[in-house]
Amino acid sequence: MSKFAVIDIGSNTVRLVVYESLMRSAYVIFNEKVTCGLGRGVSKTGMLMEEGMDKALASLQRFSILLEEMEVENIRAVATSAVRDTENGRAFVEKAFDLCGIKIDIISGEEEARLSGLGIIYAIPEASGIMGDLGGGSLELTAINDGILNDVVSLPLGPLQFQDEAGGQLNSPKDKIKASLNEVKWLDDEIGQPFYVVGGAWRTLAKIHMAERKYPHNNVHYYQIPTKEALELSKKISKMSYLELKTYLIDVSRRRLKILSLASLVLYQVLKKLKPSKVIVSASGLREGILYSEMPAQIRDQDILIEDCKSIARMTGRFPEHGERLAKFIQPLFENETGRETRLRLAVCILSDVGWRGLPEYRADKVLAEVLFGRLNGLDHSGMGFIGLSLYVCYGGKVNDVTARAAKSFLSDEGITRAKRVGLALRLAQRLSGGTLKGVKISELEIMKDSLVLSIKKDKKAVFNEVVGRRLTALAKACDLEGITKFY
Repeated sequence: MSKFAVIDIGSNTVRLVVYESLMRSAYVIFNEKVTCGLGRGVSKTGMLMEEGMDKALASLQRFSILLEEMEVENIRAVATSAVRDTENGRAFVEKAFDLCGIKIDIISGEEEARLSGLGIIYAIPEASGIMGDLGGGSLELTAINDGILNDVVSLPLGPLQFQDEAGGQLNSPKDKIKASLNEVKWLDDEIGQPFYVVGGAWRTLAKIHMAERKYPHNNVHYYQIPTKEALELSKKISKMSYLELKTYLIDVSRRRLKILSLASLVLYQVLKKLKPSKVIVSASGLREGILYSEMPAQIRDQDILIEDCKSIARMTGRFPEHGERLAKFIQPLFENETGRETRLRLAVCILSDVGWRGLPEYRADKVLAEVLFGRLNGLDHSGMGFIGLSLYVCYGGKVNDVTARAAKSFLSDEGITRAKRVGLALRLAQRLSGGTLKGVKISELEIMKDSLVLSIKKDKKAVFNEVVGRRLTALAKACDLEGITKFY
């Protein structure tokens, strides 16, 4: 399928994202963000400022050239709060078309909320709760029930609504935030649900929380914050001045610092209103929602994690087609697993061949790093740790290695044990079969009383050697069983 591009003209930034295709596992092949501040001063003047428009138009001209050079014809450009809420917003869109030939849709607040909600479903298909997307000019809220969008609303509560043209804070917005939230009656029916947060400022707060907890990872997507801690952090940051934040947060950009206390105040008031069971951070929002909305229905229905794994296997594995057969081969070891556990085990099996291009001494480290620091969608941090640790063991790593600490930190003791068993089972299967689909079919695993039995066809018995035997013994020991080989 052909490339697909999204241009997102927001109140604070203008961004271009180019996707490889409209497939479920759509890889980003280009991503650029420019801070233009289109929404600064809008609440006071009702107009887009010339400086912001000039920056945005220059960026759009650059984007149009890049898109032409990349031969991208399928483009969706949208403008949100700053453009739709100003007197000269439509004139800006018309000028952009004249200069760049890019047709820009000025979407309503409700449509923005719907698309941001779809962005959550794109990356977290099982999501249920409330999505909150804080942009520079507005806050979008969407109720999601098992992957279905229900109520949506857009509120003029973005940080730029409470700043003047120079970036100074206007009168305290607390009362306006509370009043706006109280006007949304359907929120009362969603109290206590998970809250999915979207938006750069709120992701910055998540990174602060990670740093303060010394969290072993820096990927904020699907990072979970206990509600009490989210309240405490947002309250603390909301009371800090720009100078205090500048001293406290040395790695945050000046433009982000200028809106961070206001963004924190909005989050604090939303959390007080919703009393969520937990706070879940999403790196996926409006742009991914647009991508998802453009996909054919049969593509949207696919499991994004499994499709991501298949795509990686096709690009880097030797025998990408045998993941499901491997999952079936080791199935007897995992008879009582949940649906989630089955899904994760299948993902590991699909990826089990992707490390062979690395040097033997570094294959385990390579596959673990690619899982922990890559981007597998549809996966929380414990799932990421499970897949990473399983593959690490599959390629010869030990669960007690220092390298494995980060992956183990996401898992319970039971999860670590299970990951070790999956890894050792695949380590046996890969050696037994040579990594091929036909090779897997010549043997079977089963548990009989206190034994793990490996059965091999008699005419193929020569595939069994000392290495296969050692790996069978290691797997059986991890399962508290005795390893036995039979030929039939």
